[in-house]
Amino acid sequence: MYDPFTDSHLPPQGDRPPENGFGTASLVLALAAFALVWVPMLYLLTWPVGVIAAVFGAVGLNRARTGLATNRSTAAGGFFGGLGCLLVMVLVTLISLSDGPLPFIAD
Repeated sequence: MYDPFTDSHLPPQGDRPPENGFGTASLVLALAAFALVWVPMLYLLTWPVGVIAAVFGAVGLNRARTGLATNRSTAAGGFFGGLGCLLVMVLVTLISLSDGPLPFIAD
């Protein structure tokens, strides 16, 4: 098959390389978000990174399920790492906004 614009051969469609970018990006973003969630006052800015990691992980898992990617475990790690980072961020926020361990005892 020829490319009509360059008159050169097109590669066969079955020999495409795996599309592993979303799975790898999700794991990198999840690790970065999980590292930044422990920095005081910076954890409030890490929620978009966790959300993007979870979304990229879901896209990577979908590509691995359809056979377009080969890094299913990396995408799963990024997906669950992003969700775990969001959970830790919510817990840290709730703990920091609480009145203390025993708010019902008055002095």
